[in-house]
Amino acid sequence: MRYVSKFALPMAVALLGLSASANAVIISGVYNTGLGINGTALAAGDGQTDAHYTVVSSDAPGVVAGTSALTYYNPAYLQDGPLSRIVNALGDGTGTAGTTTTFATTFSLAGFDSMNATLSGQALFDNFGEVFLNGNQVGGTITGFGSLSPFGTNSNFFVAGLNTLSFVLHNEGGPEAFQVAGLTVTAAPLAGAVPEPASWALMLVGFGMTGAAVRRRSRAMTVAN
Repeated sequence: MRYVSKFALPMAVALLGLSASANAVIISGVYNTGLGINGTALAAGDGQTDAHYTVVSSDAPGVVAGTSALTYYNPAYLQDGPLSRIVNALGDGTGTAGTTTTFATTFSLAGFDSMNATLSGQALFDNFGEVFLNGNQVGGTITGFGSLSPFGTNSNFFVAGLNTLSFVLHNEGGPEAFQVAGLTVTAAPLAGAVPEPASWALMLVGFGMTGAAVRRRSRAMTVAN
């Protein structure tokens, strides 16, 4: 006679719950500043076009809404890296004290659970700035350009479909610029969507462990009898 371990069903239920939480995936189409198409590195030098970030408003002379951000580097800034570069509106050191320029990038959560999405990243501003998700500030005011500061949220600021992430850059004089690094958005597919391969693998390993436990239990009871 074969016996089923009394722990098999609870283990299976627990594994299904673990798989559901592990089903969150990194959303594609989310980019750091200073990158090209599909996240590829832009050519070296100032003035390279970052089409993922767009000026949506500005009161700075010469800055036109609707134009793309441009790479710009100043020796006083944190060093650029291969996965993120510093950008501004004009691609040079031009800046006007007392002005504000807002840049935006977008990403889609179509087909994903927007109520349980998360966002995280790091930013620097010359001179200071804020980050907004769909008009809601995430994190505090970020000041200084010698290091990156974290921002993020797991609140219901997300919306189904297209989301807008805005970076409001304030200039107190001299050059102005900002940088976004490590930008990541995660969300789980909506009910009925096919789990990611990694989630299926986790489930299969878990059920394999459950089956092994059942077989060991059965053999032990057979020997005892």
